Order: sequence, then C-alpha cells, then structure tokens
Amino acid sequence: MTKGAAGGPEPAEVLVVASTGRRFVAWLADLTLVFVAAGVVAVVLGGWHPVTRTMTNDDGSTWTVSTYYLDAVWSGSLLAFCSAIYAIPMWRSRGATLGQRLLGLRVLDAAEPRLLSWPRAAMRWFALFGWAFFEIASSINGALTVLIAVWLVVLLVSQMRDYRGQGIHDRLARSVVVGRGQGLYSAWS
Repeated sequence: MTKGAAGGPEPAEVLVVASTGRRFVAWLADLTLVFVAAGVVAVVLGGWHPVTRTMTNDDGSTWTVSTYYLDAVWSGSLLAFCSAIYAIPMWRSRGATLGQRLLGLRVLDAAEPRLLSWPRAAMRWFALFGWAFFEIASSINGALTVLIAVWLVVLLVSQMRDYRGQGIHDRLARSVVVGRGQGLYSAWS
C-alpha cells in the first residue's frame, strides 16, 4: 500500500459508477458510428433515393440538381439493425461499445463485476436503441417522433436520479455502467 500526500493510505483505483456526462458523450459517439454504418450499408444496398430537379434561371438557362434521401423505412430498419449488431455483441464480449471504451466505461452485471448475458445485453439494447423500430412508423405519424424524444429524455433523467446511475434500460437489464476512478467504494459495495 502506498502512502498518500497526507501520510495516510492512498485510495485504490476501483470501478465506480460512471458519470452522466461521460455516459452521454459515449452514447453520442456510438450513435454517430451507428448512423455512419447505416449510411454505408444504405449506399451498398442501394437505399438512397435520388430526387432530381431542373431549375431555370431568370436568363433562361437551366441547371439540374440531384439530392439523395433515405426514406423512413430504410433509415429505421438500418438504425435498428446496425445498432443491434454493434451494441449487443460488444456488451456481451467486451463489456463496452467503442464509444464507451474510448471514455473508459464498461457495462457490467449489477450484482457482480462480470459481463452481461446475451438476453440481458439484448434487453438493454431494446430499451436504449429499440426506438429505431418506431422510427419506421414516424413518417406516418409525427407524434411518434415526439414520443421517441420523450423516451430518450426519460432514460436520461432516470439515470441521473438513481444513486447507482442506473437508467430504466440498466434496471431492466440488471446492468451498471462503471469506469475506473479513485475511491473507497466500488460500484458493488
């Protein structure tokens, strides 16, 4: 045991509950990766649809503009698919997605420091990213987009209000997000 600055024992580095800010930044990084992957898959599968317009200037000259869009069925399906094949195996095999690893976070069993099982990783994914399924129907009903946004805020607020930092998605999957830190108490004490 090493001596601290005050002469007492230096606190050991333990796995502590991750902060909301680090978790949110990791989620944004992962979501960005999923959007990029979904866009690449859409290009490969031919999911981008062109819209071509011909514009006429005041002097009579014309020019053509082509834009591409990904319709709601494609985007919702690809987001759900790409996020599932990205997050679930990463939580099961490595304990963290790339965004979480970048910030030194891990998703582990709430009862003891071990990796999640496949069903629990899938449950956590569904509560955290399952809204992508509803994105398919949001083109039909704009209210679903509002409900998706409300659900994401509920997840964030529930995570911020819990003493172990467990949002609804963590409680359903019985998981906890931890990072290395200085302290006397681990996330399991």
